[in-house]
Amino acid sequence: MIGEIFVKHLGLIGTLSDEDRAALLSLRGEIRDVARGEDVLRQGERPSHAVVVISGLLQRYTLTPQGTRQIHSFYLPTDTPCLETLHIDVMDNALATLAPSRLGFVEHTELLRLMEARPKVMALIWRETLVQAAIFREWLMRNSQMLAHASMAHFFSEMMTRAKAAGIARGDVCDLPITQEELGSALGMTTVHVNRTLAMLRAGGLVEFRGGVLSVSDWDKLVETAEFDPSYLHLHTPLPVDPPRRDEPRS
Repeated sequence: MIGEIFVKHLGLIGTLSDEDRAALLSLRGEIRDVARGEDVLRQGERPSHAVVVISGLLQRYTLTPQGTRQIHSFYLPTDTPCLETLHIDVMDNALATLAPSRLGFVEHTELLRLMEARPKVMALIWRETLVQAAIFREWLMRNSQMLAHASMAHFFSEMMTRAKAAGIARGDVCDLPITQEELGSALGMTTVHVNRTLAMLRAGGLVEFRGGVLSVSDWDKLVETAEFDPSYLHLHTPLPVDPPRRDEPRS
C-alpha cells in the first residue's frame, strides 16, 4: 500500500518506468492509524522516516511565541508531506492530523537505498520537494496580496484541483475535514472573517462548505474570482482550467 501511494503521487508530477514502479511497489514500512489532533512529527525532532497519507488529512504548522497556530499546508490522501526530511536533519515545523488518518512510515534508509538504485525516482522525489516549495510561495502570495473572498476562492480551487488529480474527488465534491478556525489559520483570517467570507462565496453561487465537505457550485466562476493558475502545482495530468496570465488586466 505504501508503494502504491508513492507510484500514484510521483506519477502526478512525472513519468515512471515499469522498473521504477516495481521498485517503489517493493517499499516496506509501517502503517499506523492516528487519531485527529495528533502530532506526527514535532518541531525540533530528528525524523528517521518519511510519511505518506493513505487516508485522512494532515496539516503542516508552526506556533507563534503567543501560541497562535499558522497552518502552511494541508495534505490529502496520496500525498507525501515530508520528503525533505531525507536531507533536513531537524524539523523546523510540525506535521499533525486534522482527521482520523491512516499513515505509512518508511525509514529513510529504505528510501535512500531505492533512490540510489533508481536515479529517476530520486529525481522525482527531488522534484516533489520543489513542488512543495512552489505551493508555499503561492500560499504566501495568496495570503499577503489577495482580498479575503479571492484568497478563499483560490484555496478552494487548489484543494479541489489536488483532490481531482489524486482521484479522491466525487465530481465537484471532495472531503475537506477542517473547521472554520483551521481554515482561518491557513488563510490568516479570524473565525468571524472566515464565516462572513464563506457566506459571500455561498451567496455568489461559488461553493458550499459544510460538515467537512467542499462542493463547488460554479467552477468557472470560482476560478475567475480566485484568478487561479494551477501551473504552480506542476501536475502532469490535464489541468482543469486554462491558466490566466497574472500580468493581464482582469476582465
